[in-house]
Amino acid sequence: MGRDRAGVLRLHLGKGDGTFAPRIRIGGGWGGFSQLVGMGDANNDGRGDLLAYGPAGTYVYVSTGSVSAPFSRTLTNLYAGEGGKFNSLS
Repeated sequence: MGRDRAGVLRLHLGKGDGTFAPRIRIGGGWGGFSQLVGMGDANNDGRGDLLAYGPAGTYVYVSTGSVSAPFSRTLTNLYAGEGGKFNSLS
């Protein structure tokens, strides 16, 4: 996945031969998040999920396995009480 400067998130699927299929537009509005983190499999369904953090809250975007609707959004309190800044571990 990648997010462009306009806040559009796009999916880049690998073809298994070291190349990629044409990118797929997931949607806009992702520019409101200061951090997007691939978090592995948060719900043990075998698919990678996405953590999105920003001033409006923290959300887990659980992968659905569908290219046309790739995520289901869930609010989480993972960073509740930490203020308006993400505490980077790097």
